Amino acid sequence: MTVTIGSDLRQGSTRAEKAVRKGVKRGVNNAGTIVKRKAVALCPVDTGRLRGSIEKMVVEAPDDAFYSIIGTSVYYAPYVEFGTGTHGAASNPVFEGEEPVPHSTDVKGHFAQPFMRPAVYSSEVEVKEEIMKGVEAELEKAFN
Repeated sequence: MTVTIGSDLRQGSTRAEKAVRKGVKRGVNNAGTIVKRKAVALCPVDTGRLRGSIEKMVVEAPDDAFYSIIGTSVYYAPYVEFGTGTHGAASNPVFEGEEPVPHSTDVKGHFAQPFMRPAVYSSEVEVKEEIMKGVEAELEKAFN
């Protein structure tokens, strides 16, 4: 399960464009760190495997956009996030763009314990602020 934060910025050659590009990358990285910290804090713990597996990486896509990808490779993460059985995804609101997690209604299952979605949705203002701060800082360095 992954969450992606991104910003589209075409490559440029001027000093300002380079500074903005560097600032966006810096801001997307910092924003991803904020979301990751929140996901870790919100993640339910039994053995600690799921919480310890949450990672972040920043990538530059072929379309020149930067993305901070926060996620885990632990196979049961979607079942924790969305729930299982009759308490699973079908009984929880699924946000736009999210695929419902396959589940069976033949068993009672477990209630959802969301940690990724709340981390993202509660960080919207901070994400925007971090990207702006990154750009401002790099522009300041480029012209002073």
